[in-house]
Amino acid sequence: MRGWASLRRFIELSAPAGSPPSPSAATMDAFFERSFPRGDVVTYRFFVGRLRMFEDQYAPAEAHLAYAFARCDRRSPRNKRAILEFLLPVRLRRGSFPDAALLRKYGLATLAPLVDAVRRGDLRAFHAALDANRRAFVERGTFLLLEKVEVLVYRNLVKKVFLLEGKAAQIKLPVLRRALAFLGSDVDADEVECILANLIYKGLVKGYISHQKQTLVLSKKDPFPLSAVTHPPDDA
Repeated sequence: MRGWASLRRFIELSAPAGSPPSPSAATMDAFFERSFPRGDVVTYRFFVGRLRMFEDQYAPAEAHLAYAFARCDRRSPRNKRAILEFLLPVRLRRGSFPDAALLRKYGLATLAPLVDAVRRGDLRAFHAALDANRRAFVERGTFLLLEKVEVLVYRNLVKKVFLLEGKAAQIKLPVLRRALAFLGSDVDADEVECILANLIYKGLVKGYISHQKQTLVLSKKDPFPLSAVTHPPDDA
């Protein structure tokens, strides 16, 4: 009880009058590690990580959850799995793909088809994997986050078409439309432009759309910047 009273006092002193508490992460880390048992610190970081995930603050969410996973007792595989159930979707949203061995080790192999679909830009497989585990993802609270990963599937699909077209700087929109239709997404020309416009807006694709020529014109330099994947615009 003394520790939690100290925490409450610490947060009160760290917060400017009239504003929510905002001590630096480094300050909080040092305080917690100095004042609380390791298990309590891991629990706290886990729940803060979940909260940041629900707030769409993926960078701090990953930092907290990664901290919790790294310091969770290796003799508690159930707890480590519980952390991974949130950490892996957050990392997937930021373009980091978990190792298959890690998924098997912690009984999370159901994520493997989803991860593979994102990597390959396979919309049909992505939607199938999401639907197959919808109930579990909804109950866990990660379904909406995993839905947001769809934008990376589109990005990787466009990149695959780019490679198949011999890295051509210009890709005709009907070509992309046929690729989408092949993967079970029957969209019209306007919807194709909308998908591409969203990718360009988010920085996942560098270029512009020529509506008149029905062409995606890609930048000659780094048309698919990795930085936009690892640090998405809705990140914090």
